[in-house]
Amino acid sequence: MSSYDLIVIGAGPGGYVSAIYGTKHGLKTALIEKDERLGGTCLNVGCIPTKTLIETAVLMEKIRHAKDFGVTVPEFQLDTGKLFKRKDRVVNRLTKGIAFLMKENGIDVFHGTGTFTDRETVTVNGETPLKFKNCIIATGSVSANLPHIQADGEWILNSTGLLALDKLPESLVVIGGGVIGVEFASVFSTFGISVTVLEMMDQLIPGMDRDLAEELHKALKKVKVHVGAKVTGAAGGVVTFEKDGESHEVSAGKVLLSVGRKPNTDGLNLDALGIQTDRGHIPVNENQETTVPHVYAVGDVIDTPKLAHLASREGLKAIHHILGIRDEEDIVTPCPAVVYSYPEIASVGLTVELAEKRGLESESVLFPLTANSKAYVEGIKAGFVKVVSETGTGRVLGVHIIGGKASEMIGEATLAVREGRSVEEMGRMVHPHPTVSESLMEAFHMAAGISIHI
Repeated sequence: MSSYDLIVIGAGPGGYVSAIYGTKHGLKTALIEKDERLGGTCLNVGCIPTKTLIETAVLMEKIRHAKDFGVTVPEFQLDTGKLFKRKDRVVNRLTKGIAFLMKENGIDVFHGTGTFTDRETVTVNGETPLKFKNCIIATGSVSANLPHIQADGEWILNSTGLLALDKLPESLVVIGGGVIGVEFASVFSTFGISVTVLEMMDQLIPGMDRDLAEELHKALKKVKVHVGAKVTGAAGGVVTFEKDGESHEVSAGKVLLSVGRKPNTDGLNLDALGIQTDRGHIPVNENQETTVPHVYAVGDVIDTPKLAHLASREGLKAIHHILGIRDEEDIVTPCPAVVYSYPEIASVGLTVELAEKRGLESESVLFPLTANSKAYVEGIKAGFVKVVSETGTGRVLGVHIIGGKASEMIGEATLAVREGRSVEEMGRMVHPHPTVSESLMEAFHMAAGISIHI
């Protein structure tokens, strides 16, 4: 029976990063993955293929507005065959890249389902037993269903099923206006598909800053958006919903069921470890350790935001604890989140509402991107940077951005929240001119009470 210092179950961003990091710190490591290709949901049927489609959608929007920049494009059309082939090509290349990293780092890869038989042993497909000193569970999550509406793989699809299509539907009804829902809505509407979004809460992207949600709602001009809509049924090509006490229905070529994700613990046999899940999630402490010493869990399988980059950081934290390296940083509150809609959204830290719930007095300012010279040059006609700061101290509590380059600017804002910097300190940072990132500096100036370009 083979023995390892570390066995990682699941080869998504939380799993394969943990395996590489552990190996680089001298741990003999094995990685177990049930699918043929490594990379997990994010790389194979999530982040990467979705963003590949989004990149094409963004390019199409730029072409549509080319005349504003003095360029005439007589006509253009979307070649869906080449679009989907490019998506597959990108995914294939990146999954092969992860397989190469496993080989280069001497990590043993086992394809199959990892199942615990006791607190020191896991089997692969019930046949190959492996001993471990430490184990990291990184099995991710799967798309959730509604009690009365289930994805059938034909008409009602989850995100995986939608990405597997080889041609575009005539129309799309998206049930759920969260991150995944609005990203697909942005893409398919840009491709010329009639899209309707039905969100039960009173805003899009529930949980994120309300000003961002309202700006996004206005920007999705090609999408029929219904918030406060309770979906009551989906059958016979029609989705029915209730809103404001009235019943409505909308026809759908395809339905995207995007109502969240649930932890994937199937097949693990956690009973053999004595681990009890909490609403499906595996409980962990501040070191990512479960109730069983030397067994850890990271990523979507635990109750933290379901973000690929957070899963990777959680994996590093687990490895640090295994190695005895001190790592007490709060990695959740200053963790940035991005919505790759059109326009793009990025957010980190607290909203005004969350600050209030935590007993913090706060204030906020909005700097419009229309007041930024580079944004104007690039044709960005809407969006803003919103800074939430603590009253009195000026400590940066949160930053929320909608508009071009949002995802590229949020890193600086994350550092500000993480380090507890004041808006005055952040406003002193010199930014290259002209750049859209100057909007962040201007927003910090505003929050400090010194508005320069507005």
